[in-house]
Amino acid sequence: MHWWQMRRRDADLERELRADLELEEEEQRESGVPAEEARRAARRALGSTTLIREQTHEAWGWASLERFSQDARYAVRRLLRSPGFSAVTVMTLALGIGATTAIFTLVYDVMLRPLPFAEPDRLVNMEEIATEWSNIYPTLPVSANHFTFWLQHNRSFDSMAVMQQGSSPLGSEGRPTQVGVLNATPGIFSVLRVQPQLGRAFTVNEAQRGNERVAILMHDLWREQFGGDPTIVGKTIRLSGFPYTVIGVMPQSFHMPSVRNIATIGDTNRPLPIEVLEPLAFSKEQLAEEIGDMNYFGLGRMKPGVSAAVATADLNALQHTISVNLPADEKASLSAAVTPFQQQLVGNNRKSLLILLAAVAGLLIVGCVNVTNLLLARAVGQRQQMAVAAALGARRAELVRMALGETAVLAAAGGGLGVLLASAIVPAMQRFLPPALDFRGALHLDWAGAACALLLAVIATLLAGAAPAFMVSNTAPNEVLHTESRMASESRGSRRARRVLVGLEVAISVALVLMTGLMIASVVKLMSVDRGFTTERTVSATIDLPMQSYGDTQRRSVFYRDVLERMARLPGVEHAAMTSVLPLTGDSWGDMARAAGDTRPVTQLPLESFRSVSPDYFLTIHLQLISGQFFNRSDWGKNVALVSEKTAKALWPGKSAMGQTFTRGDPSEKPFTVVGVVANARTISLSKPDPMMVYVPYWYRTEPVAGIVVRTRQEPDEMADAIRRTIWSVDRNVPVPTVRALGNVLADSVANQRFEMDLLLLFAGSALFLAGLGVYGVVMYSVVQRYREIGLRMALGAQRANVYRLVLADGLVPVVAGVAAGVALVFGSARIMSSLLFQVSPYDPALTGSAVCVLLAVGTAACLLPARRAATVEPMQALRTE
Repeated sequence: MHWWQMRRRDADLERELRADLELEEEEQRESGVPAEEARRAARRALGSTTLIREQTHEAWGWASLERFSQDARYAVRRLLRSPGFSAVTVMTLALGIGATTAIFTLVYDVMLRPLPFAEPDRLVNMEEIATEWSNIYPTLPVSANHFTFWLQHNRSFDSMAVMQQGSSPLGSEGRPTQVGVLNATPGIFSVLRVQPQLGRAFTVNEAQRGNERVAILMHDLWREQFGGDPTIVGKTIRLSGFPYTVIGVMPQSFHMPSVRNIATIGDTNRPLPIEVLEPLAFSKEQLAEEIGDMNYFGLGRMKPGVSAAVATADLNALQHTISVNLPADEKASLSAAVTPFQQQLVGNNRKSLLILLAAVAGLLIVGCVNVTNLLLARAVGQRQQMAVAAALGARRAELVRMALGETAVLAAAGGGLGVLLASAIVPAMQRFLPPALDFRGALHLDWAGAACALLLAVIATLLAGAAPAFMVSNTAPNEVLHTESRMASESRGSRRARRVLVGLEVAISVALVLMTGLMIASVVKLMSVDRGFTTERTVSATIDLPMQSYGDTQRRSVFYRDVLERMARLPGVEHAAMTSVLPLTGDSWGDMARAAGDTRPVTQLPLESFRSVSPDYFLTIHLQLISGQFFNRSDWGKNVALVSEKTAKALWPGKSAMGQTFTRGDPSEKPFTVVGVVANARTISLSKPDPMMVYVPYWYRTEPVAGIVVRTRQEPDEMADAIRRTIWSVDRNVPVPTVRALGNVLADSVANQRFEMDLLLLFAGSALFLAGLGVYGVVMYSVVQRYREIGLRMALGAQRANVYRLVLADGLVPVVAGVAAGVALVFGSARIMSSLLFQVSPYDPALTGSAVCVLLAVGTAACLLPARRAATVEPMQALRTE
């Protein structure tokens, strides 16, 4: 018995029970029994009305569950009879739901999930703006002097802190471990509303220079390096060679996002995760500087009810006070920028993430459209069954439920498989995340992702099942049951709906293909732009010197000199050099340059990017010398410099830079003498030319962290161990965190663009395959429906070429319409796309034509197989078909 017949039987039974009860009461009253006694007698005769109601309701509840179970079993049995259809449908839904869930997990984790701190909406990043330098640096980190003034006089913040992220060697003897370190002022704990799990936070006194060094360990470092020792508090560890007293361990739930990429201009390195917290101490000289070095990432917690606009106005008033009191030679127009912390972490990636989410949603729509077309074809083939059900009394709502039953089972199976697919994609995606998006820690599929998958399964059910359900609900039993042919033609409305759906998936597919083509062309342009230097056969290494052994520039310079001399003697090495910052890993030292005789205030001087390098740096990366000469070992101890062409023109317009002198803004400082001019090079970012560059010798200024570059005649991978051994032969206590080809550094500098391109390529390929599958299914179904018509045409003299044209014309009409709509869609979003592209127009005719040709080729290929089948129809066999 079918479920709609069971439901009607249960309803009839309930009506009969109620009618019998009323009849019994009426008979009791007619015999003279009082009404109340008649009611009680009736209850005794037929059972309590309440009991009947309860039993009926309970029966209905069980019946509903039974009906639901029966519907599911019935749908599963029917789907098992069509394993090919079921497998294709489930895999299509799983692909769309799994991919969309994975990207939603990323977008939610980066953009929407609140940061894991108390009242995260009150956390803001604080930056400075200097109008005189805003054309180069729109915002700047915070200086120590200004932060101290803000801390003392602001009225909008509960607490403030500034910090710097770096790394330090952990351990002392024999190749210590490299760990990420965050130096922060004591206010960090008030700002983040967090306290150590063991021990305590550091105090203001401990953030003074000259006091005992203290450190707080992150939970993972404590567990992995120290075995989770519960007595770790009070013990001594060595960081950068110095003894530090451990005063606390942070909770396992605490994760501090990386602030290096947004505090260091142009930095594209993947920083080490923060594993140690140290107090940040300012020197008296830093606090005395009116402007000073703007080096610190500022973080504040606004007071309750205070908005970012009010906090900005408060800091701007303080910045105005600072500007007014600046000395005449340091006058600058200062203001502040206050940005929600999470928004600052996301940065410029918000738009690209939303585009990825829209792209994967398009893939899901293409999948749902494909499933809808499959279900429409299946529904047409099941019209007789639906007509029988309607003739037996099934209502329209019951027919819709029957039609949606299969879709619901398919969506449930596709959703479950999609969750499994997403749970595999998300951890794999973690390995390819660019540094700018990897500030949360490990990605994982949680309740939000599971809820997304559930919602997508429901949406897929509605999208894929609505059209077939509507069609079967309009089934006319008489018309269908009186039809003698087993292959009755599809209705015109159904055929039109299927073509519209094909056009929709083609439109989305061509949009994805065109967007992917634009991104690929953009990345190719970016990678092939004239950099001004080469990366072939060049290896790079990053070195972090322990401060105890290398506390001044002189000691560090001697270390690098010894290392470079030994590396130059290695077999296969052509040149070896050091640089304060490896090419395309950002910028860390910006300063003013004052040409001799220039009396302008400091803030009106040109702002330069400074690099400290060894003499062979330019030969190692093939940076062209325009005039003069490179400095050499005979210049040791001298203040000599090389400048870029842009710097030479800015400091000495219309003059030769050779032999000219300049200082770093302070007239009392010993000047530099220019000994050479080198070509402009994109050593900070590929997407824009470098600012003005000054190269000074490494013996003038060398930081503890620096890079080694080695040009070799061997394969770069073969040099890694030799480079490490050479460094350790000079000092075995110096860690070498990374050794890799400079070409890989180049690739990492465009990690964001490559990540977006790879995902779009995956989505576009999947959508293209599904679109081709959809076109093939629709055209093949049309051929089957027109089997007798094609046979009749051929019996009347139609040639195979005519049949090919007939099928191709029928199949390519929605494809062409979809292609036009997809191109229009991309052109309509050109403003959004253009901000993500490099030297590529979103209206590029070659790329647009290529995307159109790809879709037309796929559509044509999808139509050819059905056309071939139609052309081989035997007229007599087709005409005999009943």
